[in-house]
Amino acid sequence: MPYIKADDGRRQALREGDTALVAGELNYQIFYYVKHNDVKPETFHIDIIKGFVDHFLGVKPNYQAYNDMTGALIRCYSEVQRRLNIDADYLLDLCASYNDIINAYEDVKIGENGDVE
Repeated sequence: MPYIKADDGRRQALREGDTALVAGELNYQIFYYVKHNDVKPETFHIDIIKGFVDHFLGVKPNYQAYNDMTGALIRCYSEVQRRLNIDADYLLDLCASYNDIINAYEDVKIGENGDVE
C-alpha cells in the first residue's frame, strides 16, 4: 500500500478528487474512498472509482498508464480485502472492464512496431 506524505497537501488533494499522477496515488485515492464511503457490493459507488481511473489514464493513455492502472487496482483490491475485510471483487471487475480497450491499444502498437519475435 503506497503512503503519500501527510505534510505536502497531496493527500488532501487526492481526497478532494484531484487526478492521481502515479499508480501509488491512484491506489491511495481508491483505498481512501472505499475506506471512508461504505463501498460494499450492496452500496456500490463504482462510477466514482471509475472516474478516478479515467482521470488517471487521461485523454491518450499509453502502455505505462494502463499497466500502472491495472497494478493499482489489483493491489488496492488486495488491501481492501486484507485491511478492511470488505469484498472488493468490483475492483477486479473494473480492471477487467478495460481489457477490450487495452487489447485494441496493444493491437495498434503491434501494427506500428511489430509483434514479439
